[in-house]
Amino acid sequence: MHPALKRTIMQPPLRSIVGGVYNALIAMELAGLRVGDSIGGVEKTPATGDLEGLTALIKTFERPYAVKRLIASLRRLYPNLRLLVVDDSRDPRPHPGVEWLILPFDVGVSIGRSAGLKQIETPFTLLLDDDFIFYRRSGLRAAFAALQRYPEIDIMGGKVLQLPHFHASDYRAAGLFPTRAQPVRPIGSTIGPFEVFDKVPNFYIARTERLRLVDWDSQIKRMDHADFFTRARGVLVSVYNPQLRCFHAQTPFDAHYMQHRLDFVADELLLRQRYYRDVSSAPTDSE
Repeated sequence: MHPALKRTIMQPPLRSIVGGVYNALIAMELAGLRVGDSIGGVEKTPATGDLEGLTALIKTFERPYAVKRLIASLRRLYPNLRLLVVDDSRDPRPHPGVEWLILPFDVGVSIGRSAGLKQIETPFTLLLDDDFIFYRRSGLRAAFAALQRYPEIDIMGGKVLQLPHFHASDYRAAGLFPTRAQPVRPIGSTIGPFEVFDKVPNFYIARTERLRLVDWDSQIKRMDHADFFTRARGVLVSVYNPQLRCFHAQTPFDAHYMQHRLDFVADELLLRQRYYRDVSSAPTDSE
C-alpha cells in the first residue's frame, strides 16, 4: 500500500468522509451483484460432483462483517462446500453450521493458515481471505473440475477483482524474493489451457498434501505472500485461471483493523535479513 494512502486512511476527518462514500459505493455494487445472481441463476454442477473433496480455508481477523458477507456468498452459491474459518480476533463470533477454529488474539495470518491446513481432511483446499465475495460467475465448480483433470497442477490461482473499480492485478509481473530454485515447469508454459506462474493471488485451489510441503512460516505475521511462493518455487506448480474469479472488498477505512494490518515492521526486517545481504536497499512485499 502506498505511504500516502496509509497516512490518509488514518486521518479521522478524511477517513470519515471518504470512508463513508467508499463503503456506500461498495454496498451498492454488491447489492447489484446479488440481484444479478438471483436473475442469472447459479453455476451448473459438472459431472464430477458438487465440490466434493474441497474445503474452503478462510483466515479472518477483526472483521466479523467481512467474513459474514463471504460466508453468505458461499452458502448462496455453493451450499454443500465445506467451510473452515480460522479466527484470531479478540472477540470471535462463530457462525452456526461453519467449522470455526479459534486461536489466540492476533497470532497472524501465517500461524492461522498453517493451523487451519492441519485441520483439513479433504484432498483439496480453497484458500480465501475474509474480504472476498463470490458471485454467479466465480467459476469455482468448473475450476475445481479442471484442477482434477490435470494432476501435475498443485495450485490453481484465480482472478481477484478489486472493488469498487473492478481492477485485477497482473501476476505475470509479480516477483519473488531472490532464490536459486528453478521452477518445476517453465514459467509462461502451459498445462492444458492454463499458464504457469511463479506467483498467483492468495485466492486459489490447491492439493492439500502438496500445500503442506511448503506451508506458511510462523515467524511471518502478515507479509506471507511472496515468501510462500518463493519457497514454493521448485516444489509446487502454480497456474493461473482467469475464469476462476472473486471480488475483493478491502477495508482501508476501518481504522481499528488497519492499525493491525499495517503493523509489519518486524516482517519487513525478517524478510530483508532472510533474502538480502544489503538489507537497507531490499524491496518488500506488503501483500
